[in-house]
Amino acid sequence: MRKLVLLGLVFAACRTEIKPLVRGEAAARGPRLRNAECQMRDYPGATDVPAGAKSLGWVKIDRLANDEATFEALRKKVCEMGGDAISQMHWIRASGASVADPPVELEGNVWSLP
Repeated sequence: MRKLVLLGLVFAACRTEIKPLVRGEAAARGPRLRNAECQMRDYPGATDVPAGAKSLGWVKIDRLANDEATFEALRKKVCEMGGDAISQMHWIRASGASVADPPVELEGNVWSLP
């Protein structure tokens, strides 16, 4: 009897209820409020972005003094576009440049997450 009561308590404690998201409910809530500090997530590829994310297009940033400054400028540009994620980031070299030449631009695909 004691084991049965314990088993019942375990099953009752592990029950999870998830409210279903009704289609159109997100749009009815209006635009998503953002913090003063924009948060950007980096995904390796487009297939890694969560389902329901909307692509806002590609963005290119000229290479700045160092990589950190370039990534910061890219993050700022993504936030200005209204995005909160980026995928497929890659460096672009000048046309006809060799592999030894430094890249001149950083490019990535901007996403708005659900």
